[in-house]
Amino acid sequence: MPVYTFEVASPVVRSVRGKEPSHFKFEVESYQALLNSIARTKSDKIETSEFNAGGQSWVLVIYPNGNTRDSGSGHISLYLKLANKPTGGSSVYASFKFFIFDKERETYITIQDARERRFDAGHLEWGIAKALPVAAFNDDNNALLVNDSCTFGAEVYVISSTATVARLSLAEKLTNRSFTWGVYGYSKLRTDTYSEIFSAEERSWKLRLYPRGNLTGQGRFLSLYLYLDDRTDLTGGRKLYVECELSIRDQLTGSAFKQTVGFWFDSVNDYRGFDTFLSLADLNNPMKGYKQNDTLIIEAVINEIFELKEIS
Repeated sequence: MPVYTFEVASPVVRSVRGKEPSHFKFEVESYQALLNSIARTKSDKIETSEFNAGGQSWVLVIYPNGNTRDSGSGHISLYLKLANKPTGGSSVYASFKFFIFDKERETYITIQDARERRFDAGHLEWGIAKALPVAAFNDDNNALLVNDSCTFGAEVYVISSTATVARLSLAEKLTNRSFTWGVYGYSKLRTDTYSEIFSAEERSWKLRLYPRGNLTGQGRFLSLYLYLDDRTDLTGGRKLYVECELSIRDQLTGSAFKQTVGFWFDSVNDYRGFDTFLSLADLNNPMKGYKQNDTLIIEAVINEIFELKEIS
């Protein structure tokens, strides 16, 4: 088993995976000779060739003995460098992940900075100073340096600035929030019936009543629904979230039986309510006063309307 020992430093995330890097692999042969050459030239890092990811050119920067200027002594330090300096105050936001290949197990150690980074003219390079202890890299049990060769890698994910922006807004001052519907001659109704159209927040609504129930309430319940009468402008991701209280008045006491529904209305979904609004047993109970002189008094109060729409 590998004996990787990591110095944990949030927000660096380390893991192991089988899939190779998607954007760049850097295979090094004669690693020790390379280190000797770096030492002779009094350098401390290796800069790879450029590679493309997310529409940008990048360079992988490796400090084999650690970037001492970033407290990386005793570790391999890995950095990502933006090859082309942004101009005009522009910047590139990206998240990235580094790789070191375990040749025995044919897996990759991944070392990821969990934060996105801003690359600009004043800061072209970001990375992880303590990516892996040098001792762990050189340990034969870990099979990262085998026959004086090794493989590094990188993945870069540029965060696009072309995101869709949607905004959810509350209608703060609803006009004509309530509507009262007198249903006369209830016993003569044989099928569903609609109320007249009423307005709230400059939109047209109506109620639909099934006197003997609908779907799961058929034959046992009164079914009641709120309908959005005109939804032609609810396109392109535009929606309405509506909270509505539906009630039937007890005409003896003035109280009411109420249920509240909340629902997203859009170009496809234009109604919501209750299959089982009020049981027919309760409706027909003369002690409860919901039906008087063959008349029902139904009310709708729209408590809130939220509008969701894309603004860019």
